[in-house]
Amino acid sequence: MPLSGLRGHRELAGRILAELHARPSHAYLFSGPAGVGKATVASALAHAMLCERAPGPDFCCRAENCAVRTAPPPAARTRAGAEPAPRCDCCAACVQIATGVHPDFTRIGRAAGRSDVLIEQVRALIAQLGIKPSRAGRRIAIIDDAETLNLPAQNALLKTLEEPPGHAIIFMITASERALLDTVRSRMRPVRFAALATADIEAILAARAGSDAGKRAAAARLARGSAARAIALIEGDAPPMKELLAALARARSLDFAGAQEITQGLFRSRDEAAANFELLARMLEEILSLKLLGAGDEPHDEETIVIRKLADALELGAIVECMGAAVKARGAVDAMANPRMQAEQFWMTAARAIREATE
Repeated sequence: MPLSGLRGHRELAGRILAELHARPSHAYLFSGPAGVGKATVASALAHAMLCERAPGPDFCCRAENCAVRTAPPPAARTRAGAEPAPRCDCCAACVQIATGVHPDFTRIGRAAGRSDVLIEQVRALIAQLGIKPSRAGRRIAIIDDAETLNLPAQNALLKTLEEPPGHAIIFMITASERALLDTVRSRMRPVRFAALATADIEAILAARAGSDAGKRAAAARLARGSAARAIALIEGDAPPMKELLAALARARSLDFAGAQEITQGLFRSRDEAAANFELLARMLEEILSLKLLGAGDEPHDEETIVIRKLADALELGAIVECMGAAVKARGAVDAMANPRMQAEQFWMTAARAIREATE
């Protein structure tokens, strides 16, 4: 989408684009919570710089006039009776960026089923950055999931950051600066992204068909500033809200075996642990708000009913301590701590806090 269509980061993106035209850095480190639009802004900046018809903040390519973005893969169009390839109103450069085939644009990230960005991906990127642009004035690269770059991959990238090609600009996207080497971070221009406002998330969800206003509002509140998480709540697999709330409801009687059981069921991987700690923190925030401010309208879903019961049952100090523990555990997982150990520690902390508050 054009920069004018961005939610929450429009002014920040505009300032970076102005800098790119005036006196660009060779590498930018986009850091902030997961799912707030860092990669979206980086992609928009790539379009703004490489668009051949209308370079700048209002580049020509956007979802509503780019049929190629939602087209079936070429193999599906070659079958007998298949519809012809769609025609697109966007310039060739923008279409190539959107589909990942522009000769001067490269994007790498963690592959499906992988836990990290591979050093082979980084080496291929370095080789491409060393070649002069073939179509545009610059080469642009996006490194997504940068917190999953292992040490060899970071060290391989370091020389390029120390002695960058004059024609290349790198955007590195990370949810955790602490996972990167100090030597890597210090050689990039830092840009920090804040969590999105609830109103911005609701507007993003409203632009996507298939959800009612009440469901959008609930998802926006529970997303903790992450549009990606809100979209997952609306469209993706249902998050384990019932299971997590049930675990909180019985946390007072948990022992270590019980904490392990919850961990094995809901915190098996780093991604799952990060998502569920975020969800826990947001639900505890809702419980805290109800505890302090009281209930509003009658709830229409089972999860909200349980949240209200927990607000009545839990002591204020226990809610605050559990919420702090969830936020701390989420940060530790971002910093590459063992997710299962963090989950076990959280549930034991929650059990102790709730017991002590009621004794």
